[in-house]
This record gives sequence, C-alpha cells and structure tokens, in this order.
Amino acid sequence: MKNYIITGFLTSTIIILFFVTQLLSQQKDSRIIAFNSSIKYEIKGDYKNAASEIQKIYSENKNNYLINLRLGWLNYILKDYAKSLDYYNTASQLNKESIEAKIGSTYPLSALGKWDEIVEIYKNILKVDANNYTANLKLGQIFLERYDYATAKKYLEKINKLYPAEFEPNLSLGYTYYYLGNIQKAKELFTYVLMLDENNSLALSGLKLIK
Repeated sequence: MKNYIITGFLTSTIIILFFVTQLLSQQKDSRIIAFNSSIKYEIKGDYKNAASEIQKIYSENKNNYLINLRLGWLNYILKDYAKSLDYYNTASQLNKESIEAKIGSTYPLSALGKWDEIVEIYKNILKVDANNYTANLKLGQIFLERYDYATAKKYLEKINKLYPAEFEPNLSLGYTYYYLGNIQKAKELFTYVLMLDENNSLALSGLKLIK
C-alpha cells in the first residue's frame, strides 16, 4: 500500500509538471520569440528575415513602441527609407518623449537628403535635452558642411566641453576653428585626434592645412 501511494504521488507530480511545462511554453510571449529570432538573423547579416520575424507579429502589435522602432531600423538597413521613416514616426507618436525614435528617423531622412527636416528634429531634441550628444554633434557637423562656421562652433564647443575625450567633436571642432582662423585651437584639437588615432587621415590633413 505504501509503495502504491508513493508511486501514485510521483506519477501525479510528473503529469502536473508536464502540463505546467506545456502551458508555460504555450504562454511564452510571441514578442519575445520574434524579437530574439530577429536579433539572431541580424547578427548573421540576414536583415530580410530579421524584419520578417517582426512583421509576422506586427498586426497584433501595431501600437507597440519597440516593434515599430525595430522595424524602423531594419527597413533602414534594407534601404526601404520611406517605410523605415513611417515606422520611426509611429514609434515617436507612441512615445512622444522618446529621443531615440526621433534620432532614428534621421537615418532614413539623411538617406533621402532631407537635411532641413533633420535640423528641425535635432533642434526639437535640444529643447528637452540641451546637452544631448548626438543632436549637438550632428547639428555642428551639418552647419560645418554648410559653411556656417559660427553656428557650427556653438554646437560643437558645447559637446566638446562635455565630452572632451571623444573623437568626433575634436575633429569637427578642429576644422571649424581652422575655417574661423583660430589656427592654434585647430592645431590643438587635431593633435588630440591623433592622440586617439595616430593615423587618422582627416586630422593629418588638417595639420597639413595649418602648415
């Protein structure tokens, strides 16, 4: 009798564990499965399937911020810039305070050459995050490309003071100072760039301009 009770108890336990395991497996969030599968495809460089995995669950997750953000990124990689922008804009609408979604939208916009729209996005970011690294740096670089050196200087000086050991602000501000005629400052910043990357061609070219 005792052995029968123990055997019956073990059998019941095994059956319960089996059904619990099955239930947990069935209840695993489809978003988790899709996202992880998508990431694995992306690591392999298979961006089409990476996007396809997310697209499979999109209809029931249209209002999910992360789903839209990821599809914005993957469609940008796939060079479907219009679709990428749509997803990034949707993500921004779903989370109006998100800075990453706004920055994400600048990727397809840059590919489409819509620089005025990009400038407005970065300026809007700075209204809520005045010291944002990306917005200050990119605005400085855009105005440097437009030969508006005074405006470029304003943004680049700010970010260079906050991140003095970062490569890009040193390089971009170095050229800005050069074109503004501040040769000593330019030389100093090009030197900093070469301290971080001794064979950097742009810094080396900058020093040649000075000499």
